[in-house]
Amino acid sequence: MTSLNHQALNQFRREVYQILHPSRDAAFEIMDAITQSPGARSAVEVSLAAGMQRKFSSVHKGLERTRVDTSAVRSLLVRTAATQEHFLVAGYAVWALDHTPYPRPNAPSVADRGFVHGADGQAIGHQYSLLGRGMHPTGGWIGVTDIRRIPTTISPTQLGAQQVADLKKLSPTPFILTADSEYFTEAVLEQVEPGVCEALVRVKSNRVLYAAPAAPTGARGRPPVHGPRLKLNDPPSLPAAARTYRLEEADGSWTTLEVWLNVHERRWPTHPLCLLRVQQFNATGTLRCQRPLWWVWSGPGAMDWPTFWKVYLRRVCLESLHQFCKNSLTWTSTRLGHTDREERWTWLVILAYWQRLLALPAARDTRRPWEKPPMPGRQLSPARVQRDLGRILAELDSPVRPPKPRGNPRGRARGYRPAPRPRYPVVYKGTGSA
Repeated sequence: MTSLNHQALNQFRREVYQILHPSRDAAFEIMDAITQSPGARSAVEVSLAAGMQRKFSSVHKGLERTRVDTSAVRSLLVRTAATQEHFLVAGYAVWALDHTPYPRPNAPSVADRGFVHGADGQAIGHQYSLLGRGMHPTGGWIGVTDIRRIPTTISPTQLGAQQVADLKKLSPTPFILTADSEYFTEAVLEQVEPGVCEALVRVKSNRVLYAAPAAPTGARGRPPVHGPRLKLNDPPSLPAAARTYRLEEADGSWTTLEVWLNVHERRWPTHPLCLLRVQQFNATGTLRCQRPLWWVWSGPGAMDWPTFWKVYLRRVCLESLHQFCKNSLTWTSTRLGHTDREERWTWLVILAYWQRLLALPAARDTRRPWEKPPMPGRQLSPARVQRDLGRILAELDSPVRPPKPRGNPRGRARGYRPAPRPRYPVVYKGTGSA
């Protein structure tokens, strides 16, 4: 019997089951096995999970035969995120956009590999672009609603702009898009639409922006397009800020926040922006970071700035999710040998993460003796929810049909020699492939 706390998770599981086809039973069991196999070292190792009825060979067979209706999955995840959490800032939902590497240096049979950059430096492999909604004002949970492999033919910002355009069609709530400085591009800013999508994007400290031009004087000639030049790493070039705040902390440290209104980038004079600068000081008066943090905001200038600037910090949850999926959900530990199977595995990993997220209200804190309880008002972490997930899934009705024994296979015919897999070159951007 399904309890009230389990209703959302049970409904989610049934809708996911209908989206997977044609080998939905095997694919659904793989998703459940990923959910219950933290730290598995390979795809077949997840078949050792307690709820897995099929054998280890069904993992690769299921990934080979299953097709994931990605449009239906995105629609389901956006609707689920909207119904599960009502964390809004000034009437906006908060979304984060980022990309992460999927290293595959020793897989010549995997197509479309290029050079990717990550925390460990440059590597050969794929990249994935993630778009997710901040689910709570605190904690590290984020609901990823879209994940796509970035082809070597386009840039992460171009694909990210496509994801935002698709989100605008699905989201029932206006939203704020938070992104790193790499996404301060025309492709992303073109997705800004008042009342639908606004952007809060970090800016590098060496950028140059421009103030609004002076009002036309009636003189002959073309009126100016740009006002005074604002070089962010040159304080004398900055005019007085329109808003200035000093935000005191309980430990004696403080944060200064300055806001400039109606500025723009040289290439996009028709996109008025607000410029924010944040500097943090220790209780002794020394700077906590030598360089200030800069953001641009595309929305209205009448915001509650002392609290609004912290909206960007929700984006950090997406970076935490990268590592959690890689370390605990066997995302990049698999060696599947085919790009399309890798993409299906990626979607199953994201769906497994969503099961954790939806199980959060019913999860018990089964912490270890040396661990501290969560702070008041904070949710359990994904790792702690994982420890209680076996109990929760056991209380749910599974839509999976039991496997049908088919006897012993005949195996390959005598003398059969499978053809070697095709090899693909590593793509070097700008110089073709080699």
